[in-house]
Amino acid sequence: MPRDAPSTNGSGAVGPAPSRPPAAPFPGQARWATRSERIGLLSISLGAAGLGGAWESATATVSAPIGVSDALFTVGGLVWLGLLIAYIRHGGGRWRNLRHDIRHPTQGFALAYVPIAGMLFAGHFARFGLEIARATYVVFAAAAAVLAARLLAHWFTGTLSSSLLHPGYLLPVSSGPFIASTIASTVQWPGLAAATFAVGLVYWLAFGTVILGGLVASPGLPQRARPTLTVLIIPPATGGLAWIAAHRGVVDAVGCGFAGLLAFTVLIVACLLPYLRQQSFHTGYWTFSFPLAAGANFAIRWFHGMAVPAWRPMTWAVLGAATVPFVALGIVTIAHALGCGARPGAHRRV
Repeated sequence: MPRDAPSTNGSGAVGPAPSRPPAAPFPGQARWATRSERIGLLSISLGAAGLGGAWESATATVSAPIGVSDALFTVGGLVWLGLLIAYIRHGGGRWRNLRHDIRHPTQGFALAYVPIAGMLFAGHFARFGLEIARATYVVFAAAAAVLAARLLAHWFTGTLSSSLLHPGYLLPVSSGPFIASTIASTVQWPGLAAATFAVGLVYWLAFGTVILGGLVASPGLPQRARPTLTVLIIPPATGGLAWIAAHRGVVDAVGCGFAGLLAFTVLIVACLLPYLRQQSFHTGYWTFSFPLAAGANFAIRWFHGMAVPAWRPMTWAVLGAATVPFVALGIVTIAHALGCGARPGAHRRV
């Protein structure tokens, strides 16, 4: 990968920006940038599916309308499909390009959005057909496993500089297995749920330690990469959801442990909010959506399992706290896209 290759495009898959634009782009750079943008934008689909999961949990606990969850998953699915088709159209279907994208030092992890979102869709719509959901889940879980394994194999060769590490790398190797565990419980495969939970736990501890150590020792992330710090919320949230799902909604000591980890991580991120502020709006803001939704989903399940005082109004409050920013972000994104399209000479590729 040439050093002058762009490492950020403001689309959710973010990384250190080069000090100056490349003087001589490498062959296929424009198509790579388009593929990278489409995959990064899948954070929108993942955020919609995550919020749909929170509404689904509210349906099971406080009888929230299931139609809201269905609508969010449908929107997320349409975005997912459209962006995936665009990625393939711009060369993503070729093995050479796919291998290049996986090995990219700052954005390769973003390809995990594809199978992770696919697993979430399979789990949500399992009520319409368990066998179809199982088959779909197997396809995306296998894809997620192969992708995570290839990423780890590439990183284990020493080709990934520790200075480039940010919490986004936890998504394919830790959060992905935790989500796979939750969906395995949904489609009634407890053995697979236990196996994938173990994978997520081990690599969360391993890579989480490396990433946190790197963040402490490094001079700081580039501004566009800072929203990925919110990804620290995802492992305790998805891990806790996987544990509660495996135990049929019962919250035990381990579930309370995940709640403590999540609460403390949210407190850290809250303290970092001034540091996360961006100079202008860009679609990388969607990085915030899935951590917020996953955290809300776990809180809803935990409130119900623990039967905490006033758990019903607390559930609605948490659900609203996750939904309002999502809707606001969607409105701002549409306005931003329309504004860009209205500029003289502006054009957008799909």
